Amino acid sequence: MLGLVKGNDQTIGFVYYCLLCGVINMDEVNRWAEKVIGENEVSDLPDYIFDLIDLKGTVNELEHLLGFFPCWRRTKEQRKAVYGIAVKRGEKLSQDDVSFNEEQALEALKKHPEVEKLFRETFPFIDF
Repeated sequence: MLGLVKGNDQTIGFVYYCLLCGVINMDEVNRWAEKVIGENEVSDLPDYIFDLIDLKGTVNELEHLLGFFPCWRRTKEQRKAVYGIAVKRGEKLSQDDVSFNEEQALEALKKHPEVEKLFRETFPFIDF
């Protein structure tokens, strides 16, 4: 599967970014890992995927488990669009965490439908 290892980390980078932003929680990361295992050859997967199923820890513990710092390489506006998904899921944005408001996040999401498409493909079990 593409995007799960250092140097080719777009998929796990997106999952990590969603967790970091509070768009998903650790239980949803666990479910995502189950989905990845179910859709791929076990021998093609990095070992950490199997540990993710039961991880109940923090973002820092996830970083430690991965063994690298994953990165989702997108524009600032696309990253803001991820927060639009959080807003659509009923989350409030804190001005202590971000420099934009809910309306701006939703507007970014509207301008970048590819972000919502990626979210729905990555987390098809999450409905909002």
